[in-house]
Amino acid sequence: MPTKLCTLISVVATVLALPPASALGADYCIKQSGGSVGGTYVGIGFAIPKAGECATWQGFCSSGCSPDNVQTGVACTASNGSHVSFGLTIFYLASNRQFDWIRLDLPSETGSGNFNYENPALGTTNYSAKGASCPAEPVR
Repeated sequence: MPTKLCTLISVVATVLALPPASALGADYCIKQSGGSVGGTYVGIGFAIPKAGECATWQGFCSSGCSPDNVQTGVACTASNGSHVSFGLTIFYLASNRQFDWIRLDLPSETGSGNFNYENPALGTTNYSAKGASCPAEPVR
């Protein structure tokens, strides 16, 4: 009996020591709107960094974008915690690259962004942005 009790206590202690699911980072979505855009970016296992810190973004566009795309980048929260800024590069199957800059005010997680393509002749597109934990498992 003491062995089973020790095992139970060990298991409970291990579970309690694990960080909450939110600290592990669920997928994070940034929804674009306005003008000619309406995509949703998904950061896999991403959580907004603490004030004065940065976090890596790895993800994809789940809707409103060309298929077969991957994203990489970084997001940094201002030292006073007022906003988080994202710098993302999106790679498409057809060898096109897109560069996004997004700023979301905190704690509302709303703001704006813009993107440019590798070809500067295509110009800059501005959009509104809203961030939040993804509501369900996005299409991968």
